[in-house]
Amino acid sequence: MADLSNPQLIEEMRWQLREIEARKAENAKALAAAGEVTEVTSPDGVVTVTVEPGGVIGEVRLTDKALASTASALGEVITATIRRALTGEPAPRPDPVEDDHDEPIDTVFDL
Repeated sequence: MADLSNPQLIEEMRWQLREIEARKAENAKALAAAGEVTEVTSPDGVVTVTVEPGGVIGEVRLTDKALASTASALGEVITATIRRALTGEPAPRPDPVEDDHDEPIDTVFDL
């Protein structure tokens, strides 16, 4: 059995504890520097999600327009916005507007 009263052993254990604490502080600094808060807003502007370092959802904010939505539709927008915030996936493009004109629209450059 080891002699725990050995001053050299005690000092070695103290040194190891100091090293562990120093590495822990370095890791915390590195994580803070590596991760920035990300903020993503839904395409309709109703939902905004913030993601903190480490992928932690920091906040979900809703505008008053959210009250005009159904619960299921709002849930889908919240879920999609969180997914985009966590993955960095770009926002979906809006559906193109149907063009009712068969001919090009006149511009000031037409002669």
